[in-house]
Amino acid sequence: MCHCSPVTARRDLERLEQQGLLLRTHGGAISANMMEHPPSTAHWHIAQETRTALLDRCDVLVATPAETLATRLLLQRALRNGIPIVAESTICEGATTAISINDYRAGVELGRWVGSHAPNLIGGAVKVLYVGAKRPNCEARGRGFAEGLRSTLLTGYTLLQVDGEGLWHRAYQIAKDAFLVHPGINVICGVNDDSALAALEAYRTAGGDERQLLVVSFGLEGDRARDVLSSGGPFKASIAMFPEVVGRACVDAAICAHHRCALPRHIFTPYALVTPDSLEQYYRREGQDGVWSINWPVVTHLPSASTAYNLLGHCHERPKPRRIGLVVIFSEHDWYRNVQRTVRTYAHSLGIHLEAVDASQDAEQEIEILKCSIGRAAAQLVKPGDIVILDSGRTTSYLAQHLRGRQNITVITNSIPVLAELGNEPGITVVATGGTVRRESLALSGPAAEASLYELRADKAFVTGTGVSLDFGLSNTNIQEAAVKLMMLKAAREAILLADHTKLGVESLVKVAPLQMIHRLVTDAGISPQLRWAFTERGIEVTTAGDLTVDDEAVSPRPTDWAQSGMVR
Repeated sequence: MCHCSPVTARRDLERLEQQGLLLRTHGGAISANMMEHPPSTAHWHIAQETRTALLDRCDVLVATPAETLATRLLLQRALRNGIPIVAESTICEGATTAISINDYRAGVELGRWVGSHAPNLIGGAVKVLYVGAKRPNCEARGRGFAEGLRSTLLTGYTLLQVDGEGLWHRAYQIAKDAFLVHPGINVICGVNDDSALAALEAYRTAGGDERQLLVVSFGLEGDRARDVLSSGGPFKASIAMFPEVVGRACVDAAICAHHRCALPRHIFTPYALVTPDSLEQYYRREGQDGVWSINWPVVTHLPSASTAYNLLGHCHERPKPRRIGLVVIFSEHDWYRNVQRTVRTYAHSLGIHLEAVDASQDAEQEIEILKCSIGRAAAQLVKPGDIVILDSGRTTSYLAQHLRGRQNITVITNSIPVLAELGNEPGITVVATGGTVRRESLALSGPAAEASLYELRADKAFVTGTGVSLDFGLSNTNIQEAAVKLMMLKAAREAILLADHTKLGVESLVKVAPLQMIHRLVTDAGISPQLRWAFTERGIEVTTAGDLTVDDEAVSPRPTDWAQSGMVR
């Protein structure tokens, strides 16, 4: 039996949460590992029921950027029920207001700082790797950073922008590939701390000289990034976005929204460009554990905030909402962990109960369902007697699942999961390309794979990628896999691209082929009418797989070992 006081228990729980060892919940705590490895028996419809029930209990909803069907349905139901919505980071449909920093202006400031300091710190031509993410607020930072860099350096610099999705593992992999293709990169800018620190780790893995490197980021979201900034390494500057301030502002805005106060469409919270020399102006170490604590008097009076931010709080004398609902995504990130902690603590101090739900599993499960439906639709294009090439990736693995039981088909593939899926099918002849196995994608690549495809011909090639855009065409993050994909396209009479809507409009690191080489695109219902028309104008036939409720087979991907691997397509 533990005999510690409630104050001591709360203090210890908060310290463990700050160290990333657990996540606090209403009435207790759970291991952080449970968020990183959720139980495999969790079902999408159960999670959705939990989110729907949230609306029966809350008076105001605070929503973080979560572009999932489940979240969109939740927001639509909130609007129908007359529940006010406050958006964090990015404005969403029906929201009363959005709370964030001025992302574009912050980007310009950081770009100008890099342009002014990089030449002296590096001592040569500036070659920047910007690891961004395809979200409106993140894209605004990227545009601002590029403008700030251009306005300062004018010419004589290189800026390579890639999509790391704001996730550590994704940013690490794409940065690792970028350093192989562009070994002269000497500046890293991350759209958040995870992106910057993951790219720094990839640089170290590649054997780069940190004395010739400058790292900057947006965020300064938690103690980890603050420790790295203060350590004297290549991490020299960051736009501090102060999640503690954003969390409080979300609660204050929720109170105003509860009373139907007129709020501007966007309320900009304060930010600051922080260097190792200025860090302790904004954050101070406290206690023996050296935990960083925000300097509230300084931060809340920064001129980077909008006038509306300084007016928040004027509803505190009015009745408070009983309960605020908070929908978060990627709650394991320092940013959302700190936002959620601040919202909970601040709301409690005002007598408001907070109920939070995590939507990150929705996004992963919905994308998996889309890939399965695309694979099923693509399988319908395979006819008896066909010789087909199947690229690596989860979507083509789902395609292979739907080919089981077919007769008189020849499959040429560089995918280990496809080989495992179809290797014992009596009616299907399977040909492996050969090559070196790439662990991240379970794909065979390299000169041997390319040479084998050069000697083969097929009726159809089903190819995947990590990006496809009207200007850049089909692209991929890995240069060796890109070369194999190009050979697949050349070896087939009909080239069929499989890509869910999240890949459309994205330009990845390495160009695979121009759109002129693609005959058909198989995607999902998320494609915009404008983009569909643009592909059609270029002579590409667009086939749309069914939506998320086509049938049980389409919405329930069969569990496989490869689905738990690092495959990202």
